[in-house]
Amino acid sequence: MLGTGMPSETKTEFSWLHKGLIRQVEDFRRKEDGSLLIFGLFCFVMMLILAGVSLDLMRYEERRTTLQNTTDRAVLAAADLRQTLPPKDVVKDYFRKAGLPPPKDSDIIVNQGTFSEWRTVQANTSEVMPTWFMNMLGVKTLTPISSGTAEERIGNVEISLVLDVSGSMNSNSRLTNLKPAAKAFVDQMFDTVEAGKLSMSIISYSAQASAGPDLIKYFATKVDNVNTTNSGDPTAATCLEFDSADYNSAAMKPKTTPVGSAPAATDTRYKLNGLFDPFYTAMLNTGTTSSSLTHCPPNLDVSSGSANKGNNRNIMAFSGDRAALKTKIDALVASGNTSIDIGVKWGAGLLDPSMGPVVTSMIAEGKVNAQFGGRPLAYKKASGQWNDEVLKVIVVMTDGENTTEYKLNNNYNVGNSLLVRNTSSTYTSTDVKKYSLWDASRGQYWLFAKSAWRATAWGANASDVPSDNTDTAVNMTWPQVWATMSVNYFADNIINPVYGSTERNKWRTGTTTKATTYIDAAKDTQTLAICSAAKANNIKVYTIGFEAPTAGQTLLKSCASSPSQFYSVAGLDIKKAFSSIASSINKLRLTH
Repeated sequence: MLGTGMPSETKTEFSWLHKGLIRQVEDFRRKEDGSLLIFGLFCFVMMLILAGVSLDLMRYEERRTTLQNTTDRAVLAAADLRQTLPPKDVVKDYFRKAGLPPPKDSDIIVNQGTFSEWRTVQANTSEVMPTWFMNMLGVKTLTPISSGTAEERIGNVEISLVLDVSGSMNSNSRLTNLKPAAKAFVDQMFDTVEAGKLSMSIISYSAQASAGPDLIKYFATKVDNVNTTNSGDPTAATCLEFDSADYNSAAMKPKTTPVGSAPAATDTRYKLNGLFDPFYTAMLNTGTTSSSLTHCPPNLDVSSGSANKGNNRNIMAFSGDRAALKTKIDALVASGNTSIDIGVKWGAGLLDPSMGPVVTSMIAEGKVNAQFGGRPLAYKKASGQWNDEVLKVIVVMTDGENTTEYKLNNNYNVGNSLLVRNTSSTYTSTDVKKYSLWDASRGQYWLFAKSAWRATAWGANASDVPSDNTDTAVNMTWPQVWATMSVNYFADNIINPVYGSTERNKWRTGTTTKATTYIDAAKDTQTLAICSAAKANNIKVYTIGFEAPTAGQTLLKSCASSPSQFYSVAGLDIKKAFSSIASSINKLRLTH
C-alpha cells in the first residue's frame, strides 16, 4: 500500500522556497527605493517650475528697469528748458530709439510757465510680457510699468547790471549798441526765470554812481542837513564816497537811525560826494549841455535840452519790472570819467544781505515789490553750506579802464563858504560882480563890484543897489558854490583877481588842491578788492570789455569769476556777449 505523503527531501525543498518567497516579499515591502525615485522626480519638476518662474521674474525686472531708465532719460530731456522740440515728441522719440513702444499722448503730462521759465514733464507707460513658465501656473502675462517726473526751473536770481556810461561810450555808437543788447538780456532773464524769483538792479556809473533820492537816504550822514545844493534840496547829493577799506567787503553800511530823522552825531557811515564840476571853466546852469558834466549825477543843469535831465543816471535797485528796467536802459546818457571800482562796489553791495533792512523799508514805502521781502537772500544756509536757493550775479560792462576820480576835501564839501551872493535882480547868473569874497586874515570882504575891500559884503548896505529893493547879501554854503560854478571857474574868476596866479593854482584841479583830491592808481586795486570780496561770497561775476583797451581788459579778466566769464567784444557783438551770459546764468540754476 502506497503512502500519500511526500518524501522528506521534497518537503524540505518546498519549505525553503516558500520561506525565500516570503522573505523577498517582505524585503520588497520594506525597501523605499521606488518612493525616493518618485519623490525625486516630483522635486525635479518643482525645481524646473521655480527656475522658470525666477526666469520670468528676471525677464520682468529687466524689462521694467529698461522701461524706467528710458522713462527717466526721456522726461529729463523733455523738461530741459533749452529743448526746442515739443516735450511729448521728445519722450516718444526716446522710447522708439530704445526699441520700446512709446507712451500714448494721454500718458505724457506737460506743465510749463507762460514764458517757459519752468517745465514739468510726467510720463507713465507699461507693456504686456508673455511668460514662459509661469503660464503653467495659470499666469499667462506680466505687466512691467514705469513712471517718471522731471522738472527744470530757474531758482531765485539776484542780478546787478553794472553799466559804464562814461563819456567814451558816446564814441563809435557804443551806447547805441549797448541799449538793445542790455534790454535783450533783461528779456532773456525774465523769460527764463519763474515769475517773482528774479530781482535786478541797474547801476550806471561814470566817475561816480548816483544812488538817487530813494536809496541815498538810507546812507545819510551827520552832515546831510547842510550838504545841500542851491535849491536847498538835501537829497540832491546822491553819490557816496567809499574809503579803500570799504572795497574789501561786499557789505554796505546803511544808517541805523530812522529814515527822515536827524542822523546821530556818530552816524558817519559814508561821506556824500559833493556835487561839483572838476573839469570845466564855465559856470554851471548856463543852459549849455557842455556845462552839465558834473562829477556826481544827477546833474545840476536844470535847463531845457540838458542831456542829463530826468535822473536817468540814478541806480534802479531791486526791480522785478522788466518794462521799467528797459525804460531805464533806454534813458541812459553818457558823460564823465570811469570808476569801475565804484560801479562794482554798488553792484556787490546790492546783492549783500546787509541791504535787507533797506529792502524792507523800501517795500513799506512802495518803492520795491513786496515779493522781494527777505532779499538780498543769505549767502549761506544755517548749516554753513552755500545757499543753493539763490544765484547772485554781477555783470560788469566797460569800454575803458579806470581813469580819475575827484573828491571834495572835507573843508570844502559842507558848511559855509567864503562867498557871499548879492541877490539883486540887476546881476545875471554869470556876473561876478554880485559876489563878495571873505578874507579871515583881513576880517574883510573883497567886493567884485567895487574891486575893493570892505567890512561888509556887497548887498549888506541899502545903498549898494538902491534901485532894487531885493538887494541883500546871502552867505553861500560850499555845496551852493559848487552847484553854481566849477572848481576851475572859482579859481580863475574868484581867487585869481584877488590873490593872483600863485594862489589860483592852489585851487586849480590837479593831483592835490585846496578843494579836491585826485584818485587814480588806487582804483584798479580797489576794483580787484571788491571783485575778490564778491567772489568770496559765491557771487558769480561776469565782465564785458566792450572795445576796451588792453589795461581795461586785463582788469576785467582778473575781476571775472573765471576766464570763460570774461567777454571781449566790439560793435554789435555786445549783444552776443549778453546773450551768452544769460544762457550761462540759466545753466547754473537748472535743477531737476
